[in-house]
Amino acid sequence: MLQLIKLAIMPPFLNILLLAAGLLLMGSLPRMGRTLILLGLVSLYLFSIPPAQQVLSLGLEDHPVPTVEEASRAGAIVVLGGGREVSAPHWSGQDVVAEAPLARLAEAARWHRRTGLPMLLTGGRNGMPEAESEAQIMNRMLEEAFGVQARWLEHESRTTRENAELSVPILRTAGVDTILLVTHAAHLTRAIPEFERRGLDVIPAPMGFTHSNEEQAFNFLPRTYYLLESTRLLHEQVGRLYYWLTRSG
Repeated sequence: MLQLIKLAIMPPFLNILLLAAGLLLMGSLPRMGRTLILLGLVSLYLFSIPPAQQVLSLGLEDHPVPTVEEASRAGAIVVLGGGREVSAPHWSGQDVVAEAPLARLAEAARWHRRTGLPMLLTGGRNGMPEAESEAQIMNRMLEEAFGVQARWLEHESRTTRENAELSVPILRTAGVDTILLVTHAAHLTRAIPEFERRGLDVIPAPMGFTHSNEEQAFNFLPRTYYLLESTRLLHEQVGRLYYWLTRSG
């Protein structure tokens, strides 16, 4: 049910729902129908232009990139998962991590080489009990693509909150009380409190910042890329609010 609600409030499905509702109401309530159709079209356009990213990223990407000296205070690098691609043809039919966690792995490998810190990868099977965990896939790709292996794997988490809940005991057992947390800049605002409230000190290592490659004159031309970015940022804003509302203790 939660997944359906999340889908319904995210573009482009949100826009499709508004357009469909507007069309259905055109016969009985034409004014309401026209309003919903207009709202669906205008919101789709707004989500597809760079200024929407700038608004949606407010309050999300506030953490600076640490220096090597600052990062070296940590006892471990923690990399958060973010989805998989099943049976990827370019990896001989093996499951691989999605684009977002692959970028996180590249950044984590860079931090590992600069600091020498051991690494923990966190990500579960997401309802596929016979499949590799996302952490296992990440470790395989980390070794094959970057020549690095993680020291610890957390196999059961399905959400950012569970990433923290299930990783902290592993780190505590290893004597780690400060982590270098590698994930997308917009994701950190939601992820950091989950680790901190379980007693770890967190040094944020943001990557994947929101940016626009468009010249100012083209800022108001819609692009699929910006629609995807708006969806990602809206997901983080909604997720941050949900975690705040459901946080206990």
